[in-house]
Amino acid sequence: MGGAPQVAHAEEDAAVSTLEASLAPFFGSGHGITVHAVRPITDRLIDVEISTALVSLNAVYDPRHHVRVLLPTGYEQNPGLRYPVVYLLHGGAGANSAQWVEFGAAYAITENMPVITIMPDGGKVGWYTNWVFPRGVNQAWEEFHLNQLIPWVDQNLRTLAYKKGRAIAGLSMGGFGAISYAARRPDLFAYVASFSGALDLGDSGIRALITEEATRWLQNSDGPFGSPFWPFDQAWNMNNPLGRAAGLRGVAVALYAGSGTWDGDVLERVPGASTDRFHHALNGAGVPHHYEMYGRPLPGQKPFGCDGGHNFSCWNYAFFDVLPRMLSVLDGP
Repeated sequence: MGGAPQVAHAEEDAAVSTLEASLAPFFGSGHGITVHAVRPITDRLIDVEISTALVSLNAVYDPRHHVRVLLPTGYEQNPGLRYPVVYLLHGGAGANSAQWVEFGAAYAITENMPVITIMPDGGKVGWYTNWVFPRGVNQAWEEFHLNQLIPWVDQNLRTLAYKKGRAIAGLSMGGFGAISYAARRPDLFAYVASFSGALDLGDSGIRALITEEATRWLQNSDGPFGSPFWPFDQAWNMNNPLGRAAGLRGVAVALYAGSGTWDGDVLERVPGASTDRFHHALNGAGVPHHYEMYGRPLPGQKPFGCDGGHNFSCWNYAFFDVLPRMLSVLDGP
């Protein structure tokens, strides 16, 4: 997968210059979040190690819980400016908050853009929800992200701390999370984008994938949404984005998905089909939106080499394409 190797190497080097350390904003505890360490990686990228009672440490991929903060160029040199914030959510299968900078191109895409980018941990297979059956492993992801993380970010950074100052986007599992959060709390976000999101929890393929991942990573197949089988699947139905399309009225929406790199590529075809169904649900609810089903582009047809697959060549393209759309809606510094 493509990425931003200069950032990944900077993390591995673990050598932080005096300049980078001096540019790091102060991050204090608050809103239920305890800050344990702040580590500047570059003059723009900061790793903040945190903890919260809402999420157990063994629910995250790394033994420690992280929030990656990507500052706009010149943040510390312009102390009078406040910036909009994009919350960028990672995918599942053991990913974490570093995914968008270690494998993705978020660092390069946001360079010289007047926006703060927040990349929080979302769990090995957290699914951006408050788990129905956590079984001793606290996983109240929705409560953590919406009720603790957002006010904590506003406390510690110079943000525009209102709806027109926030957008949210995510890939795969994170695409579901972004749509779910914005539909539940349209008062918080002015723009939402999904990249290859699993946007139909009624789809048998998506249910099978989620239960398999929950079993593989945490030995708890019914954890996120309970049993996927009727008549015990109420939480799946209640959390299905298809039934929440009307909740996005008043929020700008963008959907991106492909058809896979080959005809049997279910990894992208399944979320792609669910994205198409959600597109029709938005139409039915009267919600204007940008929709790009890019299919299987020919080589060189799309930036970043997007090939239609469930991979960063396409997620980088989607973020690159949607960020200017977001900034045209959000208030600026």
